[in-house]
Amino acid sequence: MLRYIQARNSCPNCEHTWFDRIPDNVMNLKKVDFVWLNRNQECFEWFFNLLSELELTQAKLGDRGEDRFLDIHTYITSALDRCDMRAVGLQLALDLMYEKGERDLITGLKTRCRAGRPDWKSLFRDIKDQNKGRVTVFFCGQPALGRVIQNHCVAFGFGFKKENF
Repeated sequence: MLRYIQARNSCPNCEHTWFDRIPDNVMNLKKVDFVWLNRNQECFEWFFNLLSELELTQAKLGDRGEDRFLDIHTYITSALDRCDMRAVGLQLALDLMYEKGERDLITGLKTRCRAGRPDWKSLFRDIKDQNKGRVTVFFCGQPALGRVIQNHCVAFGFGFKKENF
């Protein structure tokens, strides 16, 4: 994020911004989509400060749409999906509170936390459609989930790296 910020320039007379070319030997990273799945709310707490700081930094830069360097995708897997009738009331309440406070009640971030697991096919399609160049997925987690994600990476032509500990 720091290298991204340092490469950004703004016109003093208008609101136009552009990025200097960062040499590939320094950084060839154009975009980060951070996807984080947790079973419950407490698991988000230890990493919240860093993610919140990154969100604030990006908001100060005014990054929107195509210029965004970082997109955070959080999922709470123990929560019932919004399509489940038992969770409709809770999801509506969370949506209303999010609109009012512009903060997610589960994570505390500006980025909305979703219930359940990601639709990997849809998420990867969106990333591919952004056309930011070669995509590599870095995975850390349960081996069974890693195999699912690796299969999607193969289908989309993404690189796949994993770390299990």
